[in-house]
Parts: sequence; structure tokens; C-alpha cells
Amino acid sequence: MPRPIHLWAFLQGIGHYPSGWRHPGAEPEGVFTMDYYARVGRLVEKGRFDAIVFGDQLQSRGVRGRTPEHLAMPTLDPMALLSAIASVTQHVGLVNTLSTTYWSPEGLAERFATMDRMSGGRAGWNIVTTAHPDTAPNFGDEELPEKSQRYKMAAQTVAQAQDIWRERNAALGPSPQARPVFVQAGQSGDGRDFAASIAEAIFCSAPTIEEGIAFRNDMRARVAAAGRDPDAVRIMPGLSFILAETEAAAIAKDQAILDLADEALCIEYLSESLNCDLTGFDPAGPIPVDHILSQTCFPKADIGRALEKPAAIGLPLGKFASGYVRTPRGHNVFRGTASQLANMMIQWVDAGACDGFTLQPAYMPGELEIFVEEVVPILQAAGALRMDYPGSTLRETMGLPRWPADMAA
Repeated sequence: MPRPIHLWAFLQGIGHYPSGWRHPGAEPEGVFTMDYYARVGRLVEKGRFDAIVFGDQLQSRGVRGRTPEHLAMPTLDPMALLSAIASVTQHVGLVNTLSTTYWSPEGLAERFATMDRMSGGRAGWNIVTTAHPDTAPNFGDEELPEKSQRYKMAAQTVAQAQDIWRERNAALGPSPQARPVFVQAGQSGDGRDFAASIAEAIFCSAPTIEEGIAFRNDMRARVAAAGRDPDAVRIMPGLSFILAETEAAAIAKDQAILDLADEALCIEYLSESLNCDLTGFDPAGPIPVDHILSQTCFPKADIGRALEKPAAIGLPLGKFASGYVRTPRGHNVFRGTASQLANMMIQWVDAGACDGFTLQPAYMPGELEIFVEEVVPILQAAGALRMDYPGSTLRETMGLPRWPADMAA
């Protein structure tokens, strides 16, 4: 019998392919309607997913005269969207992204306490420290706090929020989960240590099964070193996918979607991914490595390694950007049939590469519909995915302790 697979849906705009919104199966106009989110919420719950995850950004995507709207990644308020989904679902978890750098402990505690009570115990908090430098001016600061300082602030903010939840639970009676499920996505050393200290689910990139095994082993060791139970933490790498009746058809479908992305769109997408504006550079010119490394706030060593080979062979910026969209945000991208994807997912979980997957459909809602209608039944028939929800709270759905130990009085 295969190990149980946990499924999360990371639903950002119209999908994780920058050109996905141009696919006939996408509904870009829907992201501003309640009907769209009600449909998506019910679809995810039909697939017996653990949770829906919404990301968020606090900076403007239109700074410096750029017009990134053609990426079709609207950053509507996640809490409002998840509250809307909560009203039409009963079981699926609701994971919201909020920053410890720019939210007070009181504000965070209030929002999540309300969500947890109103949803019957389905709230999750994706804890971020904010990395984009354009965020600081929106809050009256010249620049972000230094990275290690942001993680220290995060630990303090989480601890203070927990104190508030303890007081609330004592005064009003406990909320269904005592506090939201903690989610983290740190990739650096500081980020991994922070995740090891608090996270109950960790979102990461794992382009290959070997990288997944290495990451999960590393995190389980860090969790144990922090005095916590590694079996109480779910590792959930991102997974984008293109499905069709045959592998060849899926590859052709993938290429057709990529062909919808013009060079300017690809450079815009690369700019977002590297946290560095490249829209002013000549697409036919060299990759501006020095500029990227001087501007990005992401780990420079990692980015430098990724740029080294294409820069050495003289690959033009436009061609590099056009190739980059083939692995959205560096995550694993699957192209094949429903049965092939189900087998791959079972293989990864059984090999210890992860505990489940954070699904990132190439376009929405069409590709998610295909997954729920075709892949989910195969996983269920194999005994790898639940037939029904085990309880009413996100904590129960994830197989976590109903009452977190860190919330003891």
C-alpha cells in the first residue's frame, strides 16, 4: 500500500505559466468574480485536497513605469478570497500568506482567529518575512530590514501572536484548532532553520526526485535538532503539470502554451522571478549577470550558478528568458498522462522525496479540472489518496495533532 499523499492547491491568478491565461481553458475574466472562486473551491474539495494556498505581495507590480498586468497574476487580498471560498466549502483548508515584517502580532492574531472560528478550524498561515525591496517604501521605510533580522522579527511576531491566541482561547473558549496551521517556505539557511522551529508544512522547490529527497532529509534533521517531531511536518514541493491523453500530446500542448508567450512577456516573468527589473535591456543582448547579482535580494550564489552556463555560451537575454518559462519558478514541471502523473506522485512520496505536492496548474481552471477528474480517481484507487475527509479541521486533514503542543497554557 503506498504512503498517503497530501495535496495542496497553490492558486495564483490564472495559473503558473506566464502565458497560461491565454489558453482557451483559462478564464482570466473570472478572477474578479465570486463565481470563479466558488467553483474553484468546490473543485478542490471534490479532489479531497488538504488546502488551498494563496500567495501575496505587498509591493506594487507597476513600479518604475512597468506594465506587468499582462502576466495575469492579480494580487487580490487573499483573506477576502479565502473567506469567500470558506462560505461554499466545508472541509478544505484555507492557507493565507501574511508578512511578519509588516503586520503586527495583534493584527495577525485577530485575522487568523476570526478565520479559524468562522471556517470551523480550517485556517493556515503561510508565514513570510517579505523579500521584495519595493515593499519598504509602501510602509514608509527606505529599505527592508536585513534578512537575518527579518527572521528574528518573524520568530518574535509568531511568539507574540501565540500569546494572544492563548489569552483569547482562555477567555472565549478554544477556537477549533487553537491557532492556524503554520506553513513556511524558507530556502536559505536562515529560512530552513526558521521553518524547522515552527512549521507544520513546508513549501519548497524540488525539480528532481533526488533534490526532493535531499531537501526532505535536511529538513527532517533540522526539525529533530530543534526538538520537534519530524513526522509532524509535511514537506510539500511545488508541482506544475500539463496533462493529455498521451505523453506526446502533453508535450505538444506544453509547447503550444509556451508559444503563447512573446519575448517581452518572458523577460517580464524572469524579472519577477529574479526580483530584478530586466525590461530595459536589449533582448538580443547578453544576459546582464552583474546587474542581476547586484540588484536581486535572492541568494546570489544560487542565481549566479543558474546564470553561469547560459552566460558563458553567449545566450541572449530574450532566449534565456524564453527558456526559463519552461520551469516556472524553478519547480518540477510534469508533462504526460493522468496515470503517469499519478505513478510519479506515488513514486516520489514512497521514496521519501516529499509528503505530498503543492499543485500549481499551468492555467486555471481547466488544468485543475483535468487533474481532479482524471488523476484523483487513480490515486484513490491505488489507496494513495483519501476517499473522504477524516474530520472538519485542517489539522485533522493533514494528520497533525488536533491541539498543537506549543499552545499549552
